[in-house]
Amino acid sequence: MKENTVVTIGDMNYLWGIFMLIASMRQNGMDEPVLVGGLNFTDEAIRLLQQFPDVRVAVLRPTAQSLTCRKPEVMLLADPDARYLTWVDSDGFFIGNCSHRLIPHQPHHIHVRRRAPAENPLAFRGFTAPGEDGTAIPKAILDTWRRDVRGLDAPRYAQSCSACLLSVHAADRPFLQQWQQQMLSVLPHDNVGVVDRRLKAYHQLDESVLNSLLNFWPDAPTVTETFQLDKDRSQLFVHFIGSPKPWVGWTPASIRHFDAYTAVAERAAQDGLTLPGGSLPYALRHDSKRIWHLIQHPYSLTCKLRNRWRKLKRRLLP
Repeated sequence: MKENTVVTIGDMNYLWGIFMLIASMRQNGMDEPVLVGGLNFTDEAIRLLQQFPDVRVAVLRPTAQSLTCRKPEVMLLADPDARYLTWVDSDGFFIGNCSHRLIPHQPHHIHVRRRAPAENPLAFRGFTAPGEDGTAIPKAILDTWRRDVRGLDAPRYAQSCSACLLSVHAADRPFLQQWQQQMLSVLPHDNVGVVDRRLKAYHQLDESVLNSLLNFWPDAPTVTETFQLDKDRSQLFVHFIGSPKPWVGWTPASIRHFDAYTAVAERAAQDGLTLPGGSLPYALRHDSKRIWHLIQHPYSLTCKLRNRWRKLKRRLLP
């Protein structure tokens, strides 16, 4: 039994992302068991992922909430003998063998990335009060978290943590259970995506609830002093935030990882693996690099305008 299990989640729209995440692990010698929470997966999708060794797919039933709110639910489905549980978002990949960098190396700690003061305002843009610069979590949000958690009086941390990758010891399963229950308690039971700007204190949904517990739940694990997966360029976890995802198309925010990501895809094809859809999409072919460098800016703008139009239609139409 390996000591750490890597857990991720997705629906059919994220099949390529999950495939690439696991491919990057196996190509770099990372042999952790992988548990995938799959929503609306076809039998063929499950077979595609189980081409890789030591992969298990847990078929999920639909719920009203976004998949991002089901992270602890899937983590708790991992083998009870696993010593560590590591969550990894399915729109990312590994560069190099990062196995030794995944887990916390101190008891009752959570390995998760805490934002720097200069970065923190991006997480709370539009939610700060007059006089607040955003370098710390806004007071009004902390007050709501304190009231809802009903634990500690003072917050533990000035900045928030990212929920794209986190790892805990199995002894902290109660924390995962509390995270799941707290989301059911304070988040609306609908799905508007991974961000809900209707919610002041919980606009980042699962991440906001995670941070409320890290700050105010008395039994929460301690955030590690150092995040290990962004320190060495040869051993990184790369997370593609925003949309579109790189298996669909490249943007100025993502294209710096074009060579490394397409290399994973092309090696998977060369290894004879059956690919989602049967072949490499144009965006994952290395010979498309020149075109994507030329069109990255107009393509990104087009996608942003399309997304804004969709959101506007949802608000206007009954």
